[in-house]
Amino acid sequence: MAENLLSVYDRAHLVRVFVKGGMIAPNYLLSVLRASELANNDFVHFGSREDILFPVEQSRLPIVEQHLTMHQIDFEYGKRDAFQNIVSSAIALDITANTSWLNLEKYRFILESFHFVPRLKINLSDPKQAMVPLFTGHLNFVASEYTDYWYLYLRSEQNRHELEKWPTLIHSSDLPKLSKFIESKWQKNPKLLLPDLIVGLAEYLKLDSIVSNDELKLPDTFFPYYEGLNNVDETNLWLGLYWRNNRFDIEFLKKSCTLCIESGIPFIYISPWKSFVIKGIKSTHQLKWEKLMGQMGINMRHSSLELNWHIPVLDEEALLLKRYLVQELDQQDICTHGLTFTIETAEDKRWFTSIVIQKDNILSSHHLAAYNVLYAKGFNPNSTIYYSYAKLVGKEILPALLIELSKLYYKRFRI
Repeated sequence: MAENLLSVYDRAHLVRVFVKGGMIAPNYLLSVLRASELANNDFVHFGSREDILFPVEQSRLPIVEQHLTMHQIDFEYGKRDAFQNIVSSAIALDITANTSWLNLEKYRFILESFHFVPRLKINLSDPKQAMVPLFTGHLNFVASEYTDYWYLYLRSEQNRHELEKWPTLIHSSDLPKLSKFIESKWQKNPKLLLPDLIVGLAEYLKLDSIVSNDELKLPDTFFPYYEGLNNVDETNLWLGLYWRNNRFDIEFLKKSCTLCIESGIPFIYISPWKSFVIKGIKSTHQLKWEKLMGQMGINMRHSSLELNWHIPVLDEEALLLKRYLVQELDQQDICTHGLTFTIETAEDKRWFTSIVIQKDNILSSHHLAAYNVLYAKGFNPNSTIYYSYAKLVGKEILPALLIELSKLYYKRFRI
C-alpha cells in the first residue's frame, strides 16, 4: 500500500504527527510507530519541520486516529496544513557551537509553555549553530546574547521574501502569548505588516521586553557532518542517522527507542534534513549501539554529498534528480562540505539552503525539464536574498554548474 502511495506523491493520505521542537521521548515515539504499523506500514517519514509523517488508507484511518487520540498525540490528516509543527535547534546542542545560556532546559521550558498547536510556522533557533535554518517560519525567534531574550523576525505569506524585525527583544516566557496574538491578528487579516501588529498591542498584552540596538550577528555557516557515532566528551557520544529514501524502518526505530529507555536517554531529535540524532549515549554503551547497527544492517558511512539536501516529502522527481546529481558529483570527487542544496519541483519561495535547483514548470516539457540555479547571498542559507546563476538549463548541465558554485564557495576562505 505504502509504495503505491509514494509513487503518486499523494499527500492527501498522510498523517502528520507534531513533535514540538523536534524533541520526542522514546516512549512517545513508540506510540507513533505503533500508529504507523496500524496503517500497515513498516516505515515512517521525517519532515523538514521536524515532524513525523506516514501514509494511511481511508479504511485504516479510524483505528489510527483512535490510537493517536488515546495516547494524546497531536496530529493532522490530509493536505490541509491547517496546523504547523514548532521547529527548534535543540538538535544542535553538543554538535555545533551554541549561545551560552541556551541549553536543553531552556528549550524544554519554552516548548512546554506552548499549550496549543500553532497555525503559524514558529522557529526557535540559536544563531550560532548551522544545523537548523533560522528563518523558515512565519515567526522566527532567534536567541540574543541577553539571557532569556529573543529577537523576532516576521515572514508573512504576503511578503515571503522579506523579514520584518520586531522592535524589542522578547523574554522566553512571553514567546507563546505573543505568537498566539500575532496568529490571531493574521488569521483575521493576513496582509497586516509589522506596524499594524504593534498598534494597540499594549492593550492586549503585557510583555517582558527590552529595547536593544544590537543587530543580530549571523556567523558564516558551515553545515556540519551529522552522521555516525561521534564523541561529545570522554564519556558521552551522539549518534546521527540518515536514510536515502526517507523511509525510516519501524523495527529499527523500535529497537532504538527500547535501548534509549534502558539507557535513560530522554529524547530523540529529528532534524530538518529528514534524519535524526540520539544524544547522551554513554561510552560504556557504545558497543550496544554498534551491535544494533550491525544487526539491522544500518549504514553510518554515507558520503557527505548525500546529507546536505532538502527534498520535499513524497517528491519522487526531486529524489531521482538528487540521486543523479550526487552520483555525478561523486564521480568528479567534488567536495560540497559546508554547502546545502534544495531541489524545488513545485513553487515554494521559503528557501533555506545555500543553493537552489528550481524546476521551471512553465517552460519544462513533458520529456525535457528545464531548471534554474540560484545561490544565497554569501552562500549563507539564512539569507533571504538569492541570486540567479543559470536559467533554463537541462539536467545534464546541472552537475557542472554545481561544481562551479562549489569552487566559488571555497574561494571565499583564505588559506
